[in-house]
Amino acid sequence: MSKFSERLKQLRTEKKMTQQALADLVGVNRVTYTNWENGKREPELDKVVELATELNSTVDYLLGNSDINYLDISENELKNLSKEEAQTLSDEMKKNLFSIFDIGKDKFNMTDEEMEMMKVLVIKKFMKDMDEKERNNTSNP
Repeated sequence: MSKFSERLKQLRTEKKMTQQALADLVGVNRVTYTNWENGKREPELDKVVELATELNSTVDYLLGNSDINYLDISENELKNLSKEEAQTLSDEMKKNLFSIFDIGKDKFNMTDEEMEMMKVLVIKKFMKDMDEKERNNTSNP
């Protein structure tokens, strides 16, 4: 069994999801999903991104390229990261995001210019959400 198959099953069971429920979320039939989890087949990259998203995982963790699921870090753990750990987290998140963008670019046949516009929109949305969260935290001590 591949690292991907093991992690897929592990993350699904941690979320207390059935194979059918996860298959439905990513738009495949249960047999296809079961083949991924059993290591008989591997999904296309766009499905890997969908699986990672539904399982609150980075693509690299799900594929076995990283042993740390950087999306599964609690807020308290985040506050206690060293500068080096925070930089590693930032680098991993960027890598994950760029993987998602690359897959989306290929899947939707986007130009480089359209892709750059999407990156800017995502960053603006993120910054807006962070500002709102900060305002809420300061107004609710």
